Amino acid sequence: MSEWAVDELDLAAYLHKIGVTEPSLRSVHAAHVRSIPFENVDVLLGATPSLDLPSIQAKLVARNRGGYCYEHNLLYTAALDRLGIPVQRFTARPRVGGGPARPKTHMMAIAEADGREWLTDVGWGGGCLLEPMPFEEGTMRQGAWTFRLTRIEEQWVLQSLTEGEWVDLYGFTTERQYACDFAAANFYVANSPDSPFAQRLIVQTTTPEHRQTLVGNELTMAEPGGRAEKRTLTADEVLDVLTGTFGIELTDAERDQVEAAIPA
Repeated sequence: MSEWAVDELDLAAYLHKIGVTEPSLRSVHAAHVRSIPFENVDVLLGATPSLDLPSIQAKLVARNRGGYCYEHNLLYTAALDRLGIPVQRFTARPRVGGGPARPKTHMMAIAEADGREWLTDVGWGGGCLLEPMPFEEGTMRQGAWTFRLTRIEEQWVLQSLTEGEWVDLYGFTTERQYACDFAAANFYVANSPDSPFAQRLIVQTTTPEHRQTLVGNELTMAEPGGRAEKRTLTADEVLDVLTGTFGIELTDAERDQVEAAIPA
């Protein structure tokens, strides 16, 4: 068994979950983004998400839950492996907002299909790619969103076009990574007081036309041109939005804990 334990994935259940009958790199990526939200409920409630495939599958496939980057991309890349699509997993350094260098706390991947390499990432919580992007310098329009992959010093940097300006999302190199690298990063992200995911609720979905983000009790509907509508929610409204807008189903105990964690 490989270190990624991809044989533990129920591929049929995963493809059924995301509604794919003719799997390819592009179709699986796009369907995953449509079907499974980004969310950090477990971390907010003090748990470190398990990264073994059965646990991820039980949460993201069997339950109507989402997860953050490690859960999304470990599930997704396991499916690519099982489909015979060559894929390599890498860590990335978030660059949103500039400032001093931050730890490599994001997971993304490079896959091979149709005779070329593709950047593919279904787990970026700041508005992920809607489909794979050629792994080469250049821009790509995806729906109403525009992304650019460029080189800055020794890193590849993914950027998005926001209000007419290129905004850095994250940077990465193609140094080989191992499962233990993601386990260490996962523990840090879930437990460090410096981690934004340990401090507040973060939920996000992206479509070709808009992005919906819930941070704490603030719900934002954003468009690529920069237009955004924001609403401050009550705790009851947050719970309603989690279920009705994002499709996240919580147990009664989880609902009580989330409600207690929402700002008054």
